[in-house]
Amino acid sequence: MTTGEFTESVRHLPNQLRDIAVAAADLDGLPNVDGVTSVVILGTGGARIGGDALEAICELTAKVPIVATGARCPAWVGESSLAIVVSRSGDDGGVVEAAEEARRAGASLVVITAGGALGDAARSWGVPVVPVDPVAGPAVGLGATIVPVLVLLERLGFVSGMTRTVSEAADRLGRRIDDLLDDEKVRQLATVLPGRVALVTAAGSIGKHAARRWVQELDRVGGVSAVRRRLPTGRTDVETGLRLHSSTANGVVLVMLRHAAEPAGLDGGVLLAREHFEHVFEIQAQGEGPLAQLLDLVLVGDAVAAVLIEDAEAAD
Repeated sequence: MTTGEFTESVRHLPNQLRDIAVAAADLDGLPNVDGVTSVVILGTGGARIGGDALEAICELTAKVPIVATGARCPAWVGESSLAIVVSRSGDDGGVVEAAEEARRAGASLVVITAGGALGDAARSWGVPVVPVDPVAGPAVGLGATIVPVLVLLERLGFVSGMTRTVSEAADRLGRRIDDLLDDEKVRQLATVLPGRVALVTAAGSIGKHAARRWVQELDRVGGVSAVRRRLPTGRTDVETGLRLHSSTANGVVLVMLRHAAEPAGLDGGVLLAREHFEHVFEIQAQGEGPLAQLLDLVLVGDAVAAVLIEDAEAAD
């Protein structure tokens, strides 16, 4: 992927999020959820990561338990359950099978997909489908999983305020993108990463999922080896990172992803890490609420990947 292609996909993220939200908001034929006491989110890969992030976003506000289980349909799923099935391609056999199991168990279903075998199955079952763009750039991947589910959960009465939250997050991302591509810290990080290992650390559910996305994009798009660890909480975590540093040819770059929803008591470990690593970059999420902060951290990681591509092309 070229710099231009990736950068354009990042710039289109806000509009893609809005389009996905509108598709979910306009969906007809939603099931009757009277008597539904639990929601299961089925999906693998980015959909599984998104499902886990949705748990974190909804855990304090949802009216019923919302659980992400990957491509497994739990034994407790039944007539009092709603299954939201997410597969961007629609061709993940495990997800299709899990959806079939949920349907046989009597659960209500809603599907989010671009088509494929899952789309075909949903049509044959008469299940409503939220369409997603099959060729949307990589920057939209996590949003394509999270945003339509949040909108659906609000429409079905399990959470509130999510449509407004999505709109505000998209507006903020739109204002942030060009500034991030020229941000001094982003460019400094992209300059020191080549030839080193990115040690991406974070705490709490939001941080964990943002760190996963950073590792994926740095490795797959930016061509930089990356690993994920928890944000240092004390000497043991710092020493573990230092062992990784000493075992690699050019050492590691410590990236600390910070956000408002992380647990308390981290300052000591963070201070210790700053003292022991030569290259330390602390990224503070911007925006109000867990969704905005998660997407902001994701966007910063994508901006770093875009600059890495740009620098590699310039070197060639």
